Amino acid sequence: MTDFTSMDVAELRDVIASHRAEVEADPPALVPAFAEAQLALAAKLSEAGEMERALAASIEGVDHLRLLTDSDVGTFAVHLASALNNMSNRLSDLGRDDEARLAGDEALALGKRAIDTAPAEARFVLVSTLMNQSGRSWRAGQSLRAIDELGQAVEIFRDGGEALYSFLGIMVDALHRNAMALAEGGLWEEAIAVRRMTAEVFPEDQVPMAVHHLLALTLQQGAFAKSRDGFYGESLPLVEEAAELARALAEAAPDQYRLFLAQSLANLASRQHEAHADAEALDAAVEAVGVFQEQAKIDPASALGPLVPTLETFASILNTLGHTEQAQNILGQRDHLLGVLEQAKGQA
Repeated sequence: MTDFTSMDVAELRDVIASHRAEVEADPPALVPAFAEAQLALAAKLSEAGEMERALAASIEGVDHLRLLTDSDVGTFAVHLASALNNMSNRLSDLGRDDEARLAGDEALALGKRAIDTAPAEARFVLVSTLMNQSGRSWRAGQSLRAIDELGQAVEIFRDGGEALYSFLGIMVDALHRNAMALAEGGLWEEAIAVRRMTAEVFPEDQVPMAVHHLLALTLQQGAFAKSRDGFYGESLPLVEEAAELARALAEAAPDQYRLFLAQSLANLASRQHEAHADAEALDAAVEAVGVFQEQAKIDPASALGPLVPTLETFASILNTLGHTEQAQNILGQRDHLLGVLEQAKGQA
């Protein structure tokens, strides 16, 4: 079988030219190599930035695959679905997202019908198409639709089992990039939803710790944004979940995640204090200080800096609860620590 992806642009054009007369005859000959070469050429032209020519080649490839699919749907339907998905990307490259969505919808319909005959290939096409459709939804400001499409992609990926595991890295990377973009745009609820989806692509007992870590960080950032905007109560479930994730990580890998647990508990205390849940905040602050002190025995440089604002939060909580003398003692510890840090800085 010919590997068209290894050919350069000139070779692909030669293959296309060699078959053009027969595929343009009446009736046209059915030549799979013609469609494959066109689609490979479209990919090469896209990589070279020749977007209009890439789209033209993609359209010709899709048109011929339609004829092939009409003659043998079992063999070619999944290939047509893949080609339509790729053509949708060529359309989006040119800012034609509405047309791209129509091509994507057709790819989805074909992919769903091809699951019985080519389950792994069809699922991969469905996942890729849904991810692309989700990108179009984000660009159109349709966040709920985008999240739904990502969720469908994750579900189809999981249903594919081990047959799709070779694409796990691609899936995780795409979800990570989506979550990062959403976080940068301040869309915290959506970013958190995508972080949760990332965990869902793994078997339940094989989720990497880094995935839980990123979810916890995003939850903390979302909680901070909620609290900053005055939605103190809404911040609490997010920061509480983040602290629980951090606790589990620290139990599994204490040397790696002890500092993160301390920081997470400090964040929890701050959000609870802002929400006037000061009894709970006191417990979190006490635990945070304790974990920071444990970390300081092992790596003082990493622990002492973030301990300063934690002590300030601790003192503020104590003042609010009427424990003014204890608050002054904590501020004294903070001042002593600041002196130690200044001295260390001067010796560096």
